[in-house]
Amino acid sequence: MADLSTTYMGLKLRNPIVVGSSGLTDSGEGVKRCEDAGAGAVVLKSIFEEQILAELEDLRDVGSELEFQHAEAADYITRYGRENAVDHYIELVREARDAVDIPVIASVHCVSPGGWVEFAERVAAAGADAIELNVYVLPSDITMDGRDYEEIYVDILADVKRASPVPVALKIGRSFSGLAHMAHDLAGAGADALVLFNRFARIDFDTEAMKVMPGPYLSHPDELLVPLRWISILYGRVPCDMAASTGVHDGTSLLKAILGGAAAAQMCSALYREGVEHIGAVLDGLEQWMDGHDAADIASIRGRMSRASSEDGEAYERVQFMKLSVGETKAT
Repeated sequence: MADLSTTYMGLKLRNPIVVGSSGLTDSGEGVKRCEDAGAGAVVLKSIFEEQILAELEDLRDVGSELEFQHAEAADYITRYGRENAVDHYIELVREARDAVDIPVIASVHCVSPGGWVEFAERVAAAGADAIELNVYVLPSDITMDGRDYEEIYVDILADVKRASPVPVALKIGRSFSGLAHMAHDLAGAGADALVLFNRFARIDFDTEAMKVMPGPYLSHPDELLVPLRWISILYGRVPCDMAASTGVHDGTSLLKAILGGAAAAQMCSALYREGVEHIGAVLDGLEQWMDGHDAADIASIRGRMSRASSEDGEAYERVQFMKLSVGETKAT
């Protein structure tokens, strides 16, 4: 039987499946279900900087009269609100660490540098094996250029990395003018892994009620194709691990991510649809392919279909005039 174990950010995983940050991992009981189903690691449900800031605004409203009377009140309220939110998260880390033996990765969804240094130290002390920074700043400000936005990512990573005694992954989107260059910069700034890509909340329009509505929440298998291209392009060119995220729904998609160069793959939507027990079916599919192709372990197939291993490098970058699979029809 093939050996499915792998190494991700220096962590030993029994297999490449990482349950992504979600409601599936928001309690020790949920994390335990993921382990029992076969997961190689879990990313705990994120603590959101934006949520903390919103709650602080509510606290400031309540304490506005006090603030008027006492100059230090605002600072106290802000500090209390943030520390209270972080304290609750630290308890989640401890609960998860006590519940399972597989690696537990803490997650913070942050939009600004500063303030997360102590968080990194505390979650590590609570038992987190690594930290995943989930960073995204919508590039919608017309007064900021691309480099201004990129520096936010680098600054957040640098702040946390300096303080963290455990590996740090950065989960990013693809809204960069020079994605390959940015990935290289982030690896150079200390990222132990890049998670490609973040799946952000999307909007839709209700044309009858004339309201902005949330778009589809769960991913579709075809969404793997975007991270698959970039992982296969970047493999061997950035000095850190990569994990695939979005569109990993079955054994074949997990296999594709590994062949492209991923050290691990995050799953979430398929587990919501099928239940966490679906992890077993995904691993069975991967193992069957490996046994059928005499692949002894993950290391022997990782990156086999990356650009670095291909004689047709242009195929990974061609974005127009691609030959379709039906007849000789071409897309223009």
